[in-house]
Amino acid sequence: MEFAIILPVMLLMTLGLIDLGRAFVYGVAVQDGTRQAARLAASASDYTVPADLASLDKTILGRLIASSSPALSGCTPAAAPPQDCNSLHLEEQVKYGNATYASLYEARMAMTTHDWSAAIHSAGGIQVTVKAAGPVALLPGVSTGAFGLTLPNINVQGQSTMVVL
Repeated sequence: MEFAIILPVMLLMTLGLIDLGRAFVYGVAVQDGTRQAARLAASASDYTVPADLASLDKTILGRLIASSSPALSGCTPAAAPPQDCNSLHLEEQVKYGNATYASLYEARMAMTTHDWSAAIHSAGGIQVTVKAAGPVALLPGVSTGAFGLTLPNINVQGQSTMVVL
């Protein structure tokens, strides 16, 4: 008799722990993915031809997606940021001085070759920030609306900033 009373509570607690662990894994994966993508973007001084930078933006998104498994599994990188995937918003932001750009390609197209080289070698340099943020559903695939229950989402996010060298 006591077991029948305690069993639903124990099952609910067990499912909650599993979902919290899943959200934690997703959060760590997204943080690692942004770090890997920002590290790749920091090597942008090797890319001086704008066409190379256009493909680099897609490669940066691809690195973010590949390094954020399982959070972004099944996603395909877009040609240019920003991108939404598995309820997470992915973006790249480039800052130099007071100017902010949505991608390395956009930043490079706004600067002349001389300005680009000078910016890379200046004290502050060109800063690239890669972000991924969004909600992770608890108990995916389980419909609770029929019982009048709603389960909250857990927001996960990752952000890394590096200077282009």
